[in-house]
Amino acid sequence: MIANIKGIGAGTELGGALQGAGKTKGNSFGDLLQSAVKSVDASQQAADTQMEGLASGRNVDLHGTMIALEEANISLHAMTSVRDKLVDAYQTIWNMPI
Repeated sequence: MIANIKGIGAGTELGGALQGAGKTKGNSFGDLLQSAVKSVDASQQAADTQMEGLASGRNVDLHGTMIALEEANISLHAMTSVRDKLVDAYQTIWNMPI
């Protein structure tokens, strides 16, 4: 499943966190999810900071701001997709007959 996810967000911070999943030993699945959520949050905060600078009239690169906003949006959608897949997998396992 991780192999399928690698191509989804390779350019985003979420994709980078997921790509490093199989390479490190000792990290639990919870640690992986926590680092992915933190990286998505960091990209959201960076985009918000750039947007605030643009709205306040500071000399901020418009193109860079728009790119940061789209990167944050893409990483959030990727995280939401991963969450939906995890919930679906949990429900499938829960409903399995024993």
